[in-house]
Amino acid sequence: MYPVYRITCNICKQQYVGESSRSLHDRLTEHLRYATHPETTSNRDEAMAVHHRQYHNGVTPNLSFELLITESNTILRKVYEAYYIFNEKPEINDKEECKLLQRYLAPFQVS
Repeated sequence: MYPVYRITCNICKQQYVGESSRSLHDRLTEHLRYATHPETTSNRDEAMAVHHRQYHNGVTPNLSFELLITESNTILRKVYEAYYIFNEKPEINDKEECKLLQRYLAPFQVS
């Protein structure tokens, strides 16, 4: 089973929601590397690197991770990720990604 997860920056309480077809350990290790080394060329555009560079430059990352759900079906996993992003509006997620998901999910929004 593959994860849909939430990362919280414990410094400012902003959040990120993601999914992966790899192990949770591998994916979270990457996010921690992005936050720890936000200036590395290969990390620069990653959401966690951008967040740390903009808000906590030079500060040791303090992140917590929460498993939201596991799903082996790729399409369902992406739907779950979109659901959490659409409803929680995590601040660290790329804004264009959020806008795209909102457009796709708007017809399904419950008022």
